[in-house]
Amino acid sequence: MKKNKFRVKWTESDFEELGWHDNYIHALRLDSEKFKLHLDIDHILEWDASDSGCFMFWIAPATLTFNNVSDLKFHSEWGDSSLEMSIGKIERGPEKLSPNAKCRLYDWRIELNWPQAGGSISFEASGFTQALRADPVLQDEQKLPASKRGKAF
Repeated sequence: MKKNKFRVKWTESDFEELGWHDNYIHALRLDSEKFKLHLDIDHILEWDASDSGCFMFWIAPATLTFNNVSDLKFHSEWGDSSLEMSIGKIERGPEKLSPNAKCRLYDWRIELNWPQAGGSISFEASGFTQALRADPVLQDEQKLPASKRGKAF
């Protein structure tokens, strides 16, 4: 990846400065051996208002991985909505200790703003990493075409 003005990696220590509103989720992968939840997302790094009042979006494909995941719950109903999923917001609960007192944990909730009926993904995890997989591109919509996404997992 060539040098650009945007960061390419984040962790849970960056949680307060990150936002995931309208980030499309293209895939998720459960790694039961390593207790990880991987999300393949189109991460919107910046919303730019044009002179015409329309928005443009700096977007890059990214992998958002939650670590030490347990108590996973997934709820959503697509009904007659398109088979797409996007994030409304990600919330993190207060820090707590694991039952063996060796790991700091948080309750996480990913609220979905698509499909239309909404939904959520909730779980307990110690934190996350997020990494861009390609340079950001300027788009006139909030997701990348498949040709610019590359392979996630």
